[in-house]
Amino acid sequence: MEIILINTVCEVQKYIKRVEKGALAEVCWEEEVLSKYWNQLCIYAPFDLSERKPKAPSDIKTLKEQCRMLEKLDIASLQAEFTRVASLLKNFDDDPITIAIFPGDSNNRNLNEKQNGVVGTSLFGNIMLEVNPLVPGFENWMKYVFAHEYHHTVWGNYWFNLHCGELENKFIDSLVIDGEADSFALFLYPELRPQWIFGLSNEEVQVLWNEKYKEKALRTDVDYVSYMFGSKDQEIPWCAGYAVGFMLVQEYLYKTGKGIIDILKDKPEDILNTIQ
Repeated sequence: MEIILINTVCEVQKYIKRVEKGALAEVCWEEEVLSKYWNQLCIYAPFDLSERKPKAPSDIKTLKEQCRMLEKLDIASLQAEFTRVASLLKNFDDDPITIAIFPGDSNNRNLNEKQNGVVGTSLFGNIMLEVNPLVPGFENWMKYVFAHEYHHTVWGNYWFNLHCGELENKFIDSLVIDGEADSFALFLYPELRPQWIFGLSNEEVQVLWNEKYKEKALRTDVDYVSYMFGSKDQEIPWCAGYAVGFMLVQEYLYKTGKGIIDILKDKPEDILNTIQ
């Protein structure tokens, strides 16, 4: 399987030049950056993913600093590492995977303070990485986030393409897919400690599961955004769904003695039934 890694820094620099001359940022961003890569990134998507497009950066001064850092990225080394990761978890087809690196919003506190300067988005096979290279250690987190998103690609290919209709869109599916993705990434990079799964104590995660998540696990009408990413109104901490999903998957691995790569074909509902 071919890994195609794209650094958009040259296109971003063209965007900067036009904005500095007074052109409208949103138009320049679309014309110089997104129009060149977005269709390629979404080629496998079954519906429009426009809402996932990265926003036009507004802090041009900081964006220039980001570009200087992104120009120094060792693309060949990253591509080799991404290829290694993909070789450890085989996909179910030989379609190439495109990964595009965009500069992340330098004003996004979650990105900078909780996500180590890197956030990933799976685009039904291809992957988008938004990166703030001004955050120390971002290169290591690019590898972790790629592994997480690549697992989504393989898991999604298996359950939504090869076995379409076997899952019923229950909330446990959402918990397990991210729990497995983080378990896979941590299997590869055990020295990293992502806040979205380690920001809460084991006891806090268990309480959340018992009091807020357990009774919703088999439902199909759950407020996904609130229960995965957090909600002050519902007293759900930031990214609690990721921590809960990780706990469930880790418990399943412990009880069954299986490895993280072995459980991809195990139904989420069966995983739930095993650990209850």
